Amino acid sequence: MLMVRPVAEKDIDDLLELALKAGKGMTSLPHNREALTSKIQLSMDSFERTEKHRDDFFLLAMEDTERDKVVGTAGIYAMTGAQQAFYAYRLMSVTHHSHSLQKQVRSELLHLSNDYTDCSEVGSFFLDPEYRGNGHWLGKARYILMGLFPDRFADSVIAELRGWTDEDGHSPFWDAIGHHFFQMSFDEADRLCGVGSNQFITELMPKYPIYTNLLPEAAKAVIGKPADAGRRAKQLLEEEGFHYERLVDVFDAGPIMRADIQRLRSIQALQTAPLTQSAESKLTAAESKKAILCNPTWHHFRVTQDAWVENNNVHTTENVSQLIGLAHGQTSAFLVQEKTT
Repeated sequence: MLMVRPVAEKDIDDLLELALKAGKGMTSLPHNREALTSKIQLSMDSFERTEKHRDDFFLLAMEDTERDKVVGTAGIYAMTGAQQAFYAYRLMSVTHHSHSLQKQVRSELLHLSNDYTDCSEVGSFFLDPEYRGNGHWLGKARYILMGLFPDRFADSVIAELRGWTDEDGHSPFWDAIGHHFFQMSFDEADRLCGVGSNQFITELMPKYPIYTNLLPEAAKAVIGKPADAGRRAKQLLEEEGFHYERLVDVFDAGPIMRADIQRLRSIQALQTAPLTQSAESKLTAAESKKAILCNPTWHHFRVTQDAWVENNNVHTTENVSQLIGLAHGQTSAFLVQEKTT
């Protein structure tokens, strides 16, 4: 059985293994024991708090309970810019007129921006390829947490997608801009951000707008373009209610998506009801609908998809209810699953 729960100290080795599989470019899941240990501790501290805090970071782990192994992660930062400035490039259009030549020239600018400061942010999302097909509800577990406890989060939430790189991991956007100002490789800049050392962005990033028509065609072509492996993630975000508002990552120009938390599709569809224990599973029964089931208590937050809705009641087996810490008749939260992708 798969279950999503808050990350625990014992998960460090599994997270290191996942980080290695995630590969380069995923700064929110670095292959670095010290950095991951800090993330785990920060998450544990955040779940221990009962009131909103600027430093809150909630890291959820998908566990294969039969193997006692973490096979996926999904995180939420309560507030961007809490410790360090949150920078992005806003793509802006400008038009210049020449009356003497009766000519109009349209250009685009990359303008350094802090527009998304104080938003919540979802990230650290990765699923072991062996468990492909479970990413949709791992992602939704974050929205369920935000929907149940809105006072712990901002009104808006953003998601950064990795920008496009070639087969060798080279970023045309970095080569055109970042390389000249930071004088380091894309991999090195990525590594520094992954271990939480991004003060150099504030210190070295060019502060003036950059005209995109001065960039090589290869760099212009990838502005706002996600990595090939991130196209499905972008689609899932759009289905949830996220939008691209022409803000991109300062390193690789990956798109940054934004949504109003209370307008997220999963949050609007979230329901609560007493849990009904059933003697046998009806997950495949024609008269029932599969559901994502949640223990909605803060200190025992658990999510599983081993539940179903029948006759307007939410059901699961005794084994599953015990695993997520809910007894028959206790209040549960759930989402009816329309489809599995």
